[in-house]
Amino acid sequence: MPPENLPTFHPGRAGSTVIVCPMQVERKAAESCGRPVPVIQCGIGNDAITRAFTRIDALPERPRHVVLFGIAGGLREPCDRETAWVIDRVVDAATGASANSPTARLAPPKSLASVGHADTIIATPADRTAFAARTGANLVDMECWAFAQAAMARGMAWTIVRGVSDGPLDDMPIEVLDLVDPDGNPKLAAAAAAVLKSPSLGARLMALQSRSTRALARAQALLTHMLDSVDGSPVASSVEHPALIMGGTFDPPHRRHLGMLIEACRALSASSAIIVPAAANPLKDTGAAPQDVRWEMLQAALLDPGMPRSSAAVMVSGCELERGGASYTIDTLRTLLPLIPGSAEHGPRAVRLLIGSDALMQLDRWRDWRAILDLARPAVVIRPPHTPEEVRAWLAEFSDRYALGDTTDWLLPLAPVDLSSTGLRAALVRGESPDGILPSVAKIAHRHRLYRA
Repeated sequence: MPPENLPTFHPGRAGSTVIVCPMQVERKAAESCGRPVPVIQCGIGNDAITRAFTRIDALPERPRHVVLFGIAGGLREPCDRETAWVIDRVVDAATGASANSPTARLAPPKSLASVGHADTIIATPADRTAFAARTGANLVDMECWAFAQAAMARGMAWTIVRGVSDGPLDDMPIEVLDLVDPDGNPKLAAAAAAVLKSPSLGARLMALQSRSTRALARAQALLTHMLDSVDGSPVASSVEHPALIMGGTFDPPHRRHLGMLIEACRALSASSAIIVPAAANPLKDTGAAPQDVRWEMLQAALLDPGMPRSSAAVMVSGCELERGGASYTIDTLRTLLPLIPGSAEHGPRAVRLLIGSDALMQLDRWRDWRAILDLARPAVVIRPPHTPEEVRAWLAEFSDRYALGDTTDWLLPLAPVDLSSTGLRAALVRGESPDGILPSVAKIAHRHRLYRA
C-alpha cells in the first residue's frame, strides 16, 4: 500500500523526457547531469527550436516532458551572473503574451524566475533595464517562447532551467552569435580570427566562458531536481490533452485493462492517466481479493515488460484504498483534481473518466452524479453485449432526459472490451491459464492462493 494518497508514478509505462540545448557547452553539461535522458543540441533561436521539435516528432514515442536547458542573460536582481533558475513564466517581448510552466510548482524554494524572449542579444546594462521594464522578466534568452509554444501544442509538460552567464551590469559581447554555427557548435576558426582582429575580445570571451561554465554547474543541480520531481507528477491537463482517470476493482488486473487505458490515452491525446483501485464498489457484490494483494497485482501489471508504453504519464493512486469503505467517484475526484494542473482552469472536459458502457448505464445511480459531471466527463468504451449504436441511442436519450447536451463525444472509437476479471477468475478456478492474465500477475495470485476452487 502507498504511504499516502498521491499518485505513484511508473516510469516504465510513461513516455520519456527529452532535453533540448541550444549550444554544445550546454549539451555537455546536460549529458553529465547523472540522469539517462536523451539530449538534443539544436542551435540558437526560434528556427533551431523548430528543428529540435521536428527531431522530437520523429522519435518512436512522443515524450511526455521536454526540458530547455542552458544559459541566459540576467536582467535584474536576484538574477545575477553565475546564479541558476527554474522558469515559471515566459514572455514574448514582441507581443507581450506569456505562458506559465506546468512544472514550475515542483521547483525548489526560491529558485523561480521569469524569462523574456528576444530575437537578438540584449547586450548592455541599459538595454537590459529597458527589456526588463517592457516584459517584467528577470532573464532573457532567444528560445523560450518558441519552446513553450511548441511543447504546449503537443500536450507535453515543459520545463526551462537556465544558468546566468552575464548579469544585469555586464556587457555581453554581441560577436558571440557569429562564433557559433547553426547547430550550436563553436566556430573555432572564426573565434581565432575575431580575437586577432580585436585582442580585447579574447579576454571578454574567456571571462564569459568561465562564467557560463560556473552557471551551468549550478543549473545542473536544478536540472536533476526537476527531472526527478516531474517523474512523480501528473502532466498539466487541458481540453485538448485531458487527464484520464480509470477506477475499478482490478481483481485481477488483466491485459485488456491496461491495453484499453493506453488506447484511450492515444484516442484522447491524454497528458496523464491515473488508475484508482477501489476499496469496495458500492454497485457490485463484495468478496474481492484483499486490497494489498490487488495493489500488488496492479503494480506488477504496470511494470510488466509485455505491456505497451504510453506517451501519457501513467500512474496509480491508492486514495480509495486508504479511504476505505465504499469507493465513491465523487470523493476520488475531489481528492485527485487538486493534484492535476489545469483541471480547475480548463473545467470538466480537461478530466475524463474512463468507464465501460455497462457502468455508463448506471451513471444516474452514482452518488452525486451531477457533481461528478461538473468535475469530469465520461470517456466510454463498449462492453459486450452492448453495440455502438445502442450506446449512442442511450446517450442521446440520457442527454435529453437530463438536459445535458454534450454527450455526443463521450463514446471513444475503440474496439469493444470483451475480457473481464469475472471471466478470468472463473477460468482460474477451473485450473486454466487464460491469456488475458499477465504472468507477473498470475504468479502473485498463485502465491496468495487466489481464485481457486
